[in-house]
Amino acid sequence: MLTVQAERTEKDVTKTHNEIGYGAMSRSLTLPPGTDEDDVTADYTDGMLTVSVGLGAEKAEAKHVEIQHGG
Repeated sequence: MLTVQAERTEKDVTKTHNEIGYGAMSRSLTLPPGTDEDDVTADYTDGMLTVSVGLGAEKAEAKHVEIQHGG
């Protein structure tokens, strides 16, 4: 599970209009099996938060299995 928590406080800036609210927020996401919790990075640039989570060892490619039809 990955949980991101943040809080936006009101700055002392004169604005005529504001579409983004203030206060606390929290979002939780279930991560896929095999996620490497020791391989997590987060970057906040130009108002965008990017979180990257490693998936551990690479999984083998999908294997095609032919289905036999009896009859």
